[in-house]
Amino acid sequence: MPSGSAGTVRIAALGDLMLAGQWHDVGLDGRAADAFRDVRALVAEDDLVFANLETTIEAGDGRIDKEPLVLGRPESVCGALAALGVGVVNLANNHAFDGHLAGFEEIRALLVREHVGYFGAGRSAAEAARPLVVERSGVRLGWLGYVATDTRPSHVASAAGFGANPLIPERALEDVSRLRRDVDHVVVSLHWGVEYCHVPSPEQIRVARALVDRGASVILGHHAHVVQGVETYRDGVIAYGLGNATTTDFDVGGRLAIKQSRRTRSALVLRVRLDRNSVLDVEAVPIRCVGSRLVVRDAYAARMLGRANRALRHGGSVGLWRVRRLLEDVVLRTAWKLDPRVIRSLRIHHVGRLLGNVVGAVSGRGPTG
Repeated sequence: MPSGSAGTVRIAALGDLMLAGQWHDVGLDGRAADAFRDVRALVAEDDLVFANLETTIEAGDGRIDKEPLVLGRPESVCGALAALGVGVVNLANNHAFDGHLAGFEEIRALLVREHVGYFGAGRSAAEAARPLVVERSGVRLGWLGYVATDTRPSHVASAAGFGANPLIPERALEDVSRLRRDVDHVVVSLHWGVEYCHVPSPEQIRVARALVDRGASVILGHHAHVVQGVETYRDGVIAYGLGNATTTDFDVGGRLAIKQSRRTRSALVLRVRLDRNSVLDVEAVPIRCVGSRLVVRDAYAARMLGRANRALRHGGSVGLWRVRRLLEDVVLRTAWKLDPRVIRSLRIHHVGRLLGNVVGAVSGRGPTG
């Protein structure tokens, strides 16, 4: 049972929940409780568990024309959310509409049935931007979710159309200021960053800190698929990249296209305790997916988190970050694909993306995919 005393609350935050591939079998075979047992024990005393739900369902109008797709099954999604004790999810991510609008609506209906709160996407810009307010132990928490458009979401919410809530920094700052007047703490979920890069960009650091300056207490970053650093800044805590809580290998055209590694299977659980006025304490717990089981305080994941934190503390110029991005997003990312099974799936457009990422790393532009 949650242990928060009157006037204090502890939240636990997980990164990307991608419940396709191997997680189909875990859900269908009833193995979710065992797969997530260690994490559930870690967060059992926490009042609210968050995750970025980067999985949708294929429903009435099929799937979008994009690869890879993160399409789960209702049994797998329900099993994972229940086994982990997740009570609130972000839907502002680049896979929320892989099953088109019908799949998104199936996910929303599932979340309602399972009594899981959600935010960050909807049928219109107003609905996607709407905050979720949750109260625990007398502490009011307001949640906002955004997706960076350079992560290539298939649908961005507009006045006339459905989609995910886009990250427009100036607007996000206004949203935080407005929401802060009605709640004790604002929690901002940001789907952003360069994939496979362990260090946030100088622009990400600027935006995250500006959100704290405007009144946010907790910033939860995800999308990079690797762990990024955690810092306390003024009255808030910023986790730039929580990593993949669950992931899987992905096939494209029937062939292995994305093979996961120890780095992409490493993540962290951010635990934050708050009272009505301030952040009281913070704990970043490394986890890693080993087979179909999440291991808490894994030694390899701990080393990845330590390196990411040291790199964040040391900082550096925009030029140094571009060099690091070139190494991690281009060189190492390409090297990981040298598995013969992955090489067989490569097509000419992948070469174009590689060249685009080289240019982006040198120029500082966002990733091309």
